[in-house]
Amino acid sequence: MTDSQVVSAQGASWRHWLLHPLLLVLWLGSFLLAAALEHAPHASLWFPPAAVTFAGLFCVGWRAVPALFVACVLGTWLTEASNNAGEVRLGVFAVSSLVFALIHTGAYALPAIVLRSIASNAPAELTLRAVSQFLLLGALGALLAAVLGTFGLSQTELLDAPDLFELAATWWIGDYAALVTLAPVLALLLRRVGGESGVRRFPPFEWGTWRFPRVASAKLALLLLTTLAILLGYLELSNSRALLVMLVLPVVLQLWIVHTEDLASSHFGMLGFSLLTVGAAAGFDVGDDALVLQFAAISLAANTYLGLAAPALYAANKRLRDQVSHDGLTGALSRGYFEDLAALELAAAARRRQPCAIIMIDVDGLKDLNDTRGHAAGDLALRELVVRSRACLGAGESIARLSGDEFAIFLPGADEAGARDVVRAVKQRLAAGPVPSLDVYVSASFGIATTASEPPNLSALLQAADQAMYADKRTRRRSP
Repeated sequence: MTDSQVVSAQGASWRHWLLHPLLLVLWLGSFLLAAALEHAPHASLWFPPAAVTFAGLFCVGWRAVPALFVACVLGTWLTEASNNAGEVRLGVFAVSSLVFALIHTGAYALPAIVLRSIASNAPAELTLRAVSQFLLLGALGALLAAVLGTFGLSQTELLDAPDLFELAATWWIGDYAALVTLAPVLALLLRRVGGESGVRRFPPFEWGTWRFPRVASAKLALLLLTTLAILLGYLELSNSRALLVMLVLPVVLQLWIVHTEDLASSHFGMLGFSLLTVGAAAGFDVGDDALVLQFAAISLAANTYLGLAAPALYAANKRLRDQVSHDGLTGALSRGYFEDLAALELAAAARRRQPCAIIMIDVDGLKDLNDTRGHAAGDLALRELVVRSRACLGAGESIARLSGDEFAIFLPGADEAGARDVVRAVKQRLAAGPVPSLDVYVSASFGIATTASEPPNLSALLQAADQAMYADKRTRRRSP
């Protein structure tokens, strides 16, 4: 190992150790924030420690458990001290801290480690599958933490709630609201601190290089001001729940940001909205409407991630369309797509009483080239034919691969003279130089058929052009 590699390894090790105090600080700091956001006994509007635990277990793996375990113990101490005016029942604390640490860490370890294993084979772009996995596994982790935590801690006397089911439901929503909003951002922070080596990327929520242009800043300001205006109106109008329905407007504005700006802008819009709604619920007596605000934050986060996944879906659909409509080897149109397209163009040309032409092309000597130079050489020759032929075509004109070495060009609006001009241009391009890396010239036989000489029927045109092409091939074979 070289000196530079030793220094690099030492630096990576130091950064990895820094992750443990960072996780501890993040967890306890967010725990204090959650305590300030408590809207019911032992239930927080937002429980950011859930996001810290989920992100830590996903990014760092089992190495994050000691820091998270210590954080849970300290959090239990703070809860016990708060519940008893500063006095700590050591017996209750000892059992409760162990139960809470095991339940909280274990509940989020299951979905985080599952997502971590799935993500190792995930594509780099944000897909609907990746978003769905994150949202569903995050909901599962929050549900396990809420149900097991509620009933487990009630047995240790740390919690004393009249309705454990209601407490578990509010606990679950508070955990999940924070997790879906904060976990990807916290994962980015952990990766920045710990470095790329040994810290799993939270695919595919990486920001990359980012900055806020004026347009993005203006959109974010509009989103936050709209949210603030709705919340202030809600408070001024004696907590009118009907006004909270207007929070759909920020959701629409956020989708506008998602589809027009970068990932960082989308995340900041989501964070800003969540902080405003949760802050309003914590700062004022909103009663049962706290649940509405929580669902608004979750809805905006889920729509943000689903919206961010849309470009990957569009790209996947385009790839599927290309696979169906184009030949994979040459890039020419596929036979089925070409026949459908040509049939439609022929019908449209017949209505407009315009001519159409078809040129059949058959590559000369492809079998000999495959036998002497290999099929890879033959594939290069076919691709070169398509590239040079396509360079001679205008808008609306297309080339398709009908079979192994047989191609067809469709020329809407062209008569026989126009088709001959295209054939002449293709021949000149083929004769202009050999195929790169092969030092072999591509030659071909051509046949033309037009609607002036044949019925405006695709099958008849193809057959006539095919016969003309074979006649051209026989003529060229006989010539010296």
